[in-house]
Amino acid sequence: MEIDVKRIAHLARIDLDPQDENTLATELELILARINKLLEVDVEGVPPTFALGTQMMEPADDVPHESLCRELVMECAPSVHEGYFKVPRESQGV
Repeated sequence: MEIDVKRIAHLARIDLDPQDENTLATELELILARINKLLEVDVEGVPPTFALGTQMMEPADDVPHESLCRELVMECAPSVHEGYFKVPRESQGV
C-alpha cells in the first residue's frame, strides 16, 4: 500500500524533512500491516468486552434523552457570534 506521507504531513500541519518522510512512511506501513493482521482474526461468536484496568465495564445503554438547552450552552461558551460558537481561525485556505 502506497502511503502519501507528504499529504498526511500537510493535513497534520507538520513539516517533515525527507529523512523523516521515509521513517514515517515505514512506520505507517508497519502499523497498517498490523491492523490488517488483526482484521484477519475470526471473532465470530466472541462477545465484545470493555475493560478499564482490571475492572470489566458494561457499555452504557444508548437511550435517547433531552438535549441541553441551547441558550444555556451559549451562555457558558467563551465566545459567541450570531448564535454560534466563535473560535479562533487556525489556518487560511482550508
